[in-house]
Amino acid sequence: MLESVLFDMDGLLIDSEPLQFQAYRQAFASFGYDLDRAGWTRWHNVEASAARFIQDTGLDIDGAQVRAMKKELYEQMIDDELELKPGAPQLVEACASECRLALVSGSRSESIERCLKKFDLLQHFSVLVSGADQARSKPYPDAYLEGMRQLGTAPERALAFEDSASGFRAAVAAGLGCIVCPDSFRAHPDDAFDGAALVVDSLLEITMDRLKAIV
Repeated sequence: MLESVLFDMDGLLIDSEPLQFQAYRQAFASFGYDLDRAGWTRWHNVEASAARFIQDTGLDIDGAQVRAMKKELYEQMIDDELELKPGAPQLVEACASECRLALVSGSRSESIERCLKKFDLLQHFSVLVSGADQARSKPYPDAYLEGMRQLGTAPERALAFEDSASGFRAAVAAGLGCIVCPDSFRAHPDDAFDGAALVVDSLLEITMDRLKAIV
């Protein structure tokens, strides 16, 4: 029986990847580095931190300054430009009518709440888990395990929704069946989502009957 659903946020419910990229690109540009799409994809396919990316790229840049500048730019973009992915509000509302929901995201807690409040979705989630508060971020399972702990559920009674390869690996590592709606802003290997419970092109394809059939 399906009793809980755990959602990723960035790239799945909200169309934030292009804005995240632009905010970081502007921040890096102020230090003389051109962050291109290829670099962005390499960075997020391993879900590394900005500090790790700076180190791996051999840049002589203060990661804390980059993150602070990006944070300021992105928060303004949330208010001015951020949009939902098609089908996101309908899916969240449908799941919330029959299940308890957790939001499991790599974003900071403040950013999670800011985005959900903008679209009046915060009320539907019983649990919010920020990867920034976990010892290990996706693709490790820590955030999903914490989400299930707070929901009081088990993998056999829950499902996860993800858009990225690292998020998918995290959900599977936590024992969850995972439905994937890949974000087209990132490139994904052909086998990135092998073993997924379901892969769809749009959240509009999902119904509660399909979810219950998976569990």
